[in-house]
Amino acid sequence: MKRTVLAIAFATAAASAGAQVTFSGGTDQLISGLYNPTGTTSVQTGGKRDALLSTTAGILTATFLGYEALDTDTFLTMASGTLTNKIAIPDVSSLSGIVPAGPLGFTFGDMFAGGSVGNGGGGGGSGLFDSYVVFGTGSGASFVPYTKGGLYDLVIGFNDSLQVDGDYDDFVIGLRVTAVPEPESYALMLAGLVAGAFIVRRRRFPRA
Repeated sequence: MKRTVLAIAFATAAASAGAQVTFSGGTDQLISGLYNPTGTTSVQTGGKRDALLSTTAGILTATFLGYEALDTDTFLTMASGTLTNKIAIPDVSSLSGIVPAGPLGFTFGDMFAGGSVGNGGGGGGSGLFDSYVVFGTGSGASFVPYTKGGLYDLVIGFNDSLQVDGDYDDFVIGLRVTAVPEPESYALMLAGLVAGAFIVRRRRFPRA
């Protein structure tokens, strides 16, 4: 029984460990000291601007972490819908949906000014405004992404069309992907449950 439970645990852990949102490229970006989004206490000083985000296949969860913006901004993922910065609740509001492996389909938008930016800087974004960053520390090859203590694979922030500051806190999102269990994992879990039930039954009704 213990071996079965351990096998299930290892199978689940292995699947989760292989699932991740990653980034490539992007421009080193210093974050203004004005970074102070409502609902987010960490202070970010650097990032990779308009880096290309990719994901393994699985279930993507995008969690709203906070904002500081006059404009109403949105975050759209092709897999699960839209979040709005003036409506969402920090650390509570989120979107979840199944995503295929490859570039992540998402868009930040400024509803007031009409500007937007998609994955890798597409969709009209250019320069400091209508752009986003992957938050982290360091620069170049030594850049280390911020994960909020391992809660997320990446944390990204949007700088909307309002040309006031460059602190990328107009809309802050935490991204995490978890693997969808393979059919073999379900079979293993079922076998473990059956074995457990059989052992419990034998203990309750021992043979005479």
